[in-house]
Amino acid sequence: MSAEQSLHERPVPTGENSSNKQSKRSNTRIRNRARGDGETSGQNQSVRTRKPKSKSSRNDPTSDARFLQVSKLIKKFKPVTLNGVATRSIIEQVKEKEENDPMHFKNQYKNCERLSYLQKYLLEFVKHQPESILYISFIVKPSDPDFPFDLAKLKLNISIPPNYPADKTQTPTIVVLNEEIPRGFGVNIERGFKRIADIARGVVTDEEIELVDGSGLLSLVYTLDKYLELFLKQEKRETIKFVKTIKKKTAVEEKPASKPVVKQEVTQQHVSLTVAKEVIEGRNAYIEEMLSKLGSESVKLFKKSQQESRYKVTIPIVKGSNFTRIPSYWTKNKSVDVMVTVPIDYPQSELTISIPNNFSTNLIVKYGKDTEDQLTLVKLTKEYRQTEKNIVSNFNRFEFDTPSILVKINWITNNLGSFCLEEENFKTWQKNVDSLKAQLRQ
Repeated sequence: MSAEQSLHERPVPTGENSSNKQSKRSNTRIRNRARGDGETSGQNQSVRTRKPKSKSSRNDPTSDARFLQVSKLIKKFKPVTLNGVATRSIIEQVKEKEENDPMHFKNQYKNCERLSYLQKYLLEFVKHQPESILYISFIVKPSDPDFPFDLAKLKLNISIPPNYPADKTQTPTIVVLNEEIPRGFGVNIERGFKRIADIARGVVTDEEIELVDGSGLLSLVYTLDKYLELFLKQEKRETIKFVKTIKKKTAVEEKPASKPVVKQEVTQQHVSLTVAKEVIEGRNAYIEEMLSKLGSESVKLFKKSQQESRYKVTIPIVKGSNFTRIPSYWTKNKSVDVMVTVPIDYPQSELTISIPNNFSTNLIVKYGKDTEDQLTLVKLTKEYRQTEKNIVSNFNRFEFDTPSILVKINWITNNLGSFCLEEENFKTWQKNVDSLKAQLRQ
């Protein structure tokens, strides 16, 4: 059975009566679900009166609009991860901090005894990384008892910009994580959420969609739940799949539906490099510096050819910039393996890095198999792979001031958390680094 078939296993109701039925039952169940959650409901709105905020309350981070909206969201939808870290691990970290310093949170935040462990984490995150995007992964179970699709859980990762909701140009976005949902349908859900977010901030008007219980972050998710059937019934979006080129002489057979078999021959290209003696000697000097300083226990030759040399470098986990962004199992392992590839004509050709294929997977199995459920393990694997991609792309875009391989490895070691950041956050961090460098040169 294909992914599309499994998604539509149950018959989908059609026609005007079905649409009216969905609208009525959706409005009823969503109102019941949202009642009493703290978002602005009609009943509460008529009773509640707002007092002007005092100066002390304006300075209180627990009254921050983003914090309050995120708190409502995680209260209704228990998060699986926050910023790629399992919530169970976050709770343990906060408990440990309270045990070591019982007054840490009490001295900083009002009504500390009412805050959950996750709320305390959020306050610390906002305090130390006020310009960073917040990422939350969680599960939405379709609340419609007559939901026509064979989908028990919708797995989402939501990105919340730093200045939301004060800055109307910044809106939350989601990514669908379900592997069983074809990517084209996942895109429909993601675009549907964007459509809801645009309605909430007053950018567009939409007669087909009505917000559920206000316009806050929780309202967006409730509204997505209400209209999930609508988005899934839309025509599947076309997506592009990228295929790696096969670098050897072989016949590649493609069998698209109702089309004849197409054979394509891909021949590996052999390129012979003529490298000046001085370049090779300089390259070897940089490699020797790395080997002598880091030692044979940290650096091992993995593969050597006429075009390049590849080393496995074990980098220790140290507390540096954005330390909390380092995946928790990497931290628990106390080190991370990095493959460093040095071209024969380095530094004329760029140095490249990668993370070994099974490095993160092995750690997740090693440390998580007895403590995490299967769903969490799958999510962690995806998040760790994304972090690995971030490291590689950030390394490629970072402007090092030296061709020294040792210095570049030291940069990664001391700033591993920053190299784990998403592109925009990394660019912001890099600008700060460049500014600091400029000041030091003066």
